[in-house]
Amino acid sequence: MPKNPPPNSPERPTPERDASPDVVPEDEHASSDTIDEIVRTARTRLEELQPYLEEAARLEAVLAASKDHSEPSNGRRPPGSNKAAILAVIATRPGVTAAEISRTCGMKRTVVASTVSRLKRTGELLPEGRGVRLPGPGEQPGA
Repeated sequence: MPKNPPPNSPERPTPERDASPDVVPEDEHASSDTIDEIVRTARTRLEELQPYLEEAARLEAVLAASKDHSEPSNGRRPPGSNKAAILAVIATRPGVTAAEISRTCGMKRTVVASTVSRLKRTGELLPEGRGVRLPGPGEQPGA
């Protein structure tokens, strides 16, 4: 019967001595595979949910536009409600055009276009492609 070397002997195999540097223990492979699978699943779900996220943003804009909406007998909306609705849409969709805002909020395009134009003049909005966006923190109009 062969004699076993003492526990700390250089002849006795240990996991550290047996493992080559490019071999990863099985439990680390499983952990890496699990993380990769979680990331793939998260990305897939985000892609699936994107249309719903966009719809939620549109619905929030509509609710913002109708917040405290008590339409006077003359058919006009309360002061500031158009601006609030327009800014809500722009906040969720930077680069949106007046026509897209109009469709989202149910306002006339001319009302949206004139409001957006005024907000650009006052620096509350900045151009972004064919549409507009809100300025970033500390950002100056025209900068």
